[in-house]
Amino acid sequence: MGFSLSEDEMKILHTGDWHIGRVLDQHPLIDDQRYALQGFLTIVHEVKPDVILIAGDLYDRAIPPREALELVDETLTHLILDDHIPVIVIGGNHDGRSRLDYGSAILARKGLYFRGAYDPEAGPIEITGQGDSVPTAFWAVPFIKPVEYHTAAETESIPDYNGMYADIVAHIRPKMNLDQPNVLISHGLILSAPPTADTLDDSVRPIEIGGIAYASSHLFSDFDYVALGHLHRPQKVGSNRIRYAGSLLKYSFSEVNQKKSAAVVTLDPNRQALPEIELVPIPAKRDLRIISGPFDDLTGLAAYTQENRDDYIKAVLTDKIRVTNPMDGLREVYPNVLEMTYAHSQTVDGTDKQRRIKEHLNDPMTLFSDFYETIRGEVLPEEEAALAKSLFEAAHAESGETQHAAEAAEEGASHASH
Repeated sequence: MGFSLSEDEMKILHTGDWHIGRVLDQHPLIDDQRYALQGFLTIVHEVKPDVILIAGDLYDRAIPPREALELVDETLTHLILDDHIPVIVIGGNHDGRSRLDYGSAILARKGLYFRGAYDPEAGPIEITGQGDSVPTAFWAVPFIKPVEYHTAAETESIPDYNGMYADIVAHIRPKMNLDQPNVLISHGLILSAPPTADTLDDSVRPIEIGGIAYASSHLFSDFDYVALGHLHRPQKVGSNRIRYAGSLLKYSFSEVNQKKSAAVVTLDPNRQALPEIELVPIPAKRDLRIISGPFDDLTGLAAYTQENRDDYIKAVLTDKIRVTNPMDGLREVYPNVLEMTYAHSQTVDGTDKQRRIKEHLNDPMTLFSDFYETIRGEVLPEEEAALAKSLFEAAHAESGETQHAAEAAEEGASHASH
């Protein structure tokens, strides 16, 4: 990699969506994340950025496990104390945003800036690069929902998502010094056009599907660069001036074709040209892949000679007749196979599935068995089936007792009224 830099240019390393502590199909990814972050530190040493931006979802949950906290602490210690590079971290929707703010005033004195929860009165973080005549102003806007913004900003009503970001930018604009570069860091859904199935990946759909809310990228014309987190696919939004860094690793099988990277952003000192962007690949210990074919082909002798058999695998079987316990055979060849399905089951008409669900609404055991077989590709084992049945029966009995108590109360009230 060649990273030339004139004396007065600001070089930014933009990353985000680390999701440290992530578990994929009950498989912890902490070792894979440690490997990727070691590669990220190598990138830092080669790039020598003036500042590193982590655009939200540092962790995968609000209260991360101990291993996740230790890995983040180790990585940030290298960046701050060993490499002496300022780091700005904002809160994402997966983070415990208020928790990230704990100790932030002390850490900022060492160059580690946490902005976990949105603060409408917060000013910019100003950082001067090597040889810069003026500092660059970094405006941090962590993840926030409109209802939360309504409370924080004390607005008269709850705005929609686009209106919220319009208000945020309008609040920042009068404070901006246009004689210096201004960079916005945010975690949210920012798009240049209405979203489509191709625009969003599985990292966002489960959160936004109840009426996809997004903000227009046209709101951010006053900023020299907008560093975004939330979408896992590295991508620009309209132009190189607005960009998602993407996630540290592939975190779902919807991401198998994505190339994970960090963005090296070089700002024009005269604020006339678009930022220069160079994407640097982040190494992965294992890939995430989907394989397809007949069970016998995927598990035959020839399969043992394939490279990267320890990748994380989703197997799509093309067999017309279901195989008995296929996951056992697949694991002998692919130790990290996580999911299995049948190709023909993916093309079943949705109305057939809905009809089967309706037919068994009063038979939760059948619904659960169907669900297990669809997800795991094998019949629900007897031990698990017995446990599930006992739980359903207990829930049904409790429901019956509740109904009986309600009827008794209603009858008692009726007698009292007479």
